[in-house]
Amino acid sequence: IVVHPAYDTYSARGEFQPAWIEGDDGASRPTFRAEYVIEPNRYFIQHSDYDAVASSTLKPDGEHKYDVENIKSSEYGVTWAEGVEGDGIGENIALKVHRPLPLDAILIMPGYKGENKELWGKNNRVAEMEVTLNGEHTFTATIPDEKFGAPYPIPVRGYSKPVDNVKLTIKAVHRGSAARDTCISAVDLRAKLSKKPTIQASR
Repeated sequence: IVVHPAYDTYSARGEFQPAWIEGDDGASRPTFRAEYVIEPNRYFIQHSDYDAVASSTLKPDGEHKYDVENIKSSEYGVTWAEGVEGDGIGENIALKVHRPLPLDAILIMPGYKGENKELWGKNNRVAEMEVTLNGEHTFTATIPDEKFGAPYPIPVRGYSKPVDNVKLTIKAVHRGSAARDTCISAVDLRAKLSKKPTIQASR
């Protein structure tokens, strides 16, 4: 039995607070996700404050675009999909982290998470992911084939250096029922903070 410690989350402030930009539809959105995760004796910033580059990307389908920037969004119905023939084994996403800190976990939403639940089952989901940190620390993680309500945490163990580069490589997939495009809808990084952050109460 895995016992998860109790924790609270708060909107990030100060140096971790995202800027807001206006989208094509006129709505304002944050440039990345960021929140503090507070456990009894440990403190984290969980965020998508990075630049992402993919080894390949599926071509747009009408208004639907599958750019790697979609993994930074919190919206439903957006995803990155690799763009090679077959299941996308060996395709990768490289992240350039803006604020290097030691990582506690990498959180991934595998598959196409949309308002239409059928999209998840029709497309491939990542089953095995190779993670490389700073080009020097590599490990492989297995991801269950479940419809997660929140991104799936991949723990980082045995590496305590600040991380400025993350490479995520698809090693195996759970096959979709209708398409062989492998999708990832979100990637967050959970970084360790050396002290408790200043929390501002919501108004």
